[in-house]
Amino acid sequence: MNKSFRKLDLFTKVEQDLTVQSESNTCMTVLTYLLLFIILFAEIYNHCSINSTTIQHMKVDKSLDKKMRVDLNITFPALHCNDLHIDIMDIAGDAHNDVHDTMQKTRLHLDDGSVLSENEIRVLLNKAHEKEVDKLEAIDKSLIENYCGPCYGAQDSEMHCCNHCQDVLDAYDAKKWDYAGVKELAEQCVREGKTQPKKLDSGEGCRITGFMEFARVNGNFHIAMGDGVERNGQHIHAFLPDEVNKFNVSHVIHTLRFGPAYDEGGSTSKNMEQTSLDGVTKIVTKDNGVSGMFQYFIKIVPTAYKGKKIVQQLDPNFDMSKEPLLETNRYFVTERYTPTMEVEEGDWVLGLDFESDDDEIAYAASKVGGKTGLGHDTHEQHMKQRSILPGVFFIYQVYPFAVEISKKEVPLTHLLIRVMATIGGLFKILGWLESIICSTNKKRSQRNLR
Repeated sequence: MNKSFRKLDLFTKVEQDLTVQSESNTCMTVLTYLLLFIILFAEIYNHCSINSTTIQHMKVDKSLDKKMRVDLNITFPALHCNDLHIDIMDIAGDAHNDVHDTMQKTRLHLDDGSVLSENEIRVLLNKAHEKEVDKLEAIDKSLIENYCGPCYGAQDSEMHCCNHCQDVLDAYDAKKWDYAGVKELAEQCVREGKTQPKKLDSGEGCRITGFMEFARVNGNFHIAMGDGVERNGQHIHAFLPDEVNKFNVSHVIHTLRFGPAYDEGGSTSKNMEQTSLDGVTKIVTKDNGVSGMFQYFIKIVPTAYKGKKIVQQLDPNFDMSKEPLLETNRYFVTERYTPTMEVEEGDWVLGLDFESDDDEIAYAASKVGGKTGLGHDTHEQHMKQRSILPGVFFIYQVYPFAVEISKKEVPLTHLLIRVMATIGGLFKILGWLESIICSTNKKRSQRNLR
């Protein structure tokens, strides 16, 4: 049994006395080691390159019921924070006016854009508060004794009174209710003149930072002139028409992201997550229309990073006990600017000419992105005011497909198999070549002997 087992030898040996060494064999050996080193280096490099390759493929997006988070950081260097409101609306009919619970406004100096100090803000607030108190005291004197204003369903108890408009708004805000509708109808707000458009505040700039969450369906969010309200099922903005050209929509977009941002400090992550609106600056002057409407048409592509390797690369703190999946949204954008003023010449053109009487405040209610409708005719060359709503509009469209990104992973065993196959093939081919060379040299030696 042992003798039979010993005969199973795939690696037969040749006695050393029967081997012959030559210069050609030495050269062939050196060539073999050189080629072996080059091929092994190429195989290892190819394996590492394949493992770092990013694979993208599209699939139908089935996560429309999820919420989408939008991070926004934008500065208006020439508009007061009191005149800036963020409104959201989508094609499903959901609308949110004056989003403020997750957004923060920072007041800025008009001249250099620096942040107002706490003392400066305190002084300004005290002055505004004194004026408001004097106004409310005058109104309270005209009310009946022991007046208890209604809170329109937001009262904490039967004895809870809302005597002023701000009391009603605070009560609604405490219950996380949208107070845009009640502000237009509450008797306190009507009595205090809060339902009428107010004049623009001046002398400051404003920076808005924060985030918003809404359904992943097509829609828009905007910062436009006037207070956004819902009337007859339509979203409109009420403002004083005489101040349209005072609404300077110059802005700087510091950050706009539709989803979480992942940064692992390398160029790969930056290329993946780079947005096309970060750092965009738009300045409006008399030369380009005094004021106007900026529209950013955004195409959002839901994106998912899948796989342990890419997830750990983008988020080292990710809990790998869960499914290795990171979801966000990438986007690309086109833009359009429409100035409020334009030079018009020719024959009978339609324009806008707003007039206000001393006894009555004139105001216009303009649909978002639409027209108001007043006009006059002229046949002289002049500056014509367009019927548009000044502001910055982000109109987004969510694509019905998603992009799934992963890293191609090739097991180490594949590299070992390729290396062994390469080494075996190399030795075999060079062995054939060496045999041919030896056979040729042997025939030449025999001819010389003859």
